[in-house]
Amino acid sequence: MPSRKRRDPRLSDFFRTRVPALRNLLQTVGKVLDHDVPILIRGESGTGKDRLAQAIHACSVRREKPFVEIDCPSIPVELFESEIFGHEKGTFTDAHARKLGKLEAAGEGTVYFDEISALTPPLQAKLLRALQEKSFTRLGGNDVVPFKARVIVSTSADIETILAAGTFRRDLFYRINVVTVTMPPLRERAEDIPALVAEFVGRRRKVDDEAMSLLTAHPWPGNVRELRNVLERGVLVSEGNLTADAFPLQAQELVAAAARGEWSLERLEAAYIREVLRATRSNFSRAAEILGINRKTLLEKRRKYGIE
Repeated sequence: MPSRKRRDPRLSDFFRTRVPALRNLLQTVGKVLDHDVPILIRGESGTGKDRLAQAIHACSVRREKPFVEIDCPSIPVELFESEIFGHEKGTFTDAHARKLGKLEAAGEGTVYFDEISALTPPLQAKLLRALQEKSFTRLGGNDVVPFKARVIVSTSADIETILAAGTFRRDLFYRINVVTVTMPPLRERAEDIPALVAEFVGRRRKVDDEAMSLLTAHPWPGNVRELRNVLERGVLVSEGNLTADAFPLQAQELVAAAARGEWSLERLEAAYIREVLRATRSNFSRAAEILGINRKTLLEKRRKYGIE
């Protein structure tokens, strides 16, 4: 019997979402998957910009070629040129052999500059030249190396602010700002949290309804990265199904979110009552005392908000 041909990966394999903003983003990216145009991914830290970059590469015609990620903030300024462009033997004291840079290693694949706004203006200028000329030279060398990789960049910085301040070159911005998408923060993706929880926890564990309500209601200032870390910690400290006790989310974060207008008073009250009941192990008398209400009022609010 002939083997079934494996289908190519799709963006929806990486992002299963019910959120219109993210669906529209994926639709936009899908239109340029196989076009050799730079893509700028904006969004808060932890929203999954790196995952989107990997998904773009994996779903494009370049998927069999290298994917090279460059974490711009982690590369020391004095080593950046050598890391990116490579160097020839003898260029400096420790250059005992030729070294290929990340641009050359990417070949005809994809090179992803994570947090490109961390680069200094002089380094931005050198990168701009390579992008414009589609070539570069290794440090200490004269040979022109063609640059054929697809370019994806990301930033969590406020581009408009750093452009106005002059810390990010406008000509480089114009070069990378061909297709721009913005990853929505997790607080705007509450409908996706159950699917993300299932992905991070796996099939061997279940998250009970109370815990899921807590996770869905949390504002997640650290976005998807914070959710993943909280779940990983919960799996480590728990046996069997995960309950609300596995996720000691901080009340001050809820208050801060409410102050930013992200939560209604009713939603905040429900989360507060749920957290106090969790902390008191559903001791209604003690919980009512902490909340400053009588036991009857607590039971009424519990029914109102559907708190188990």
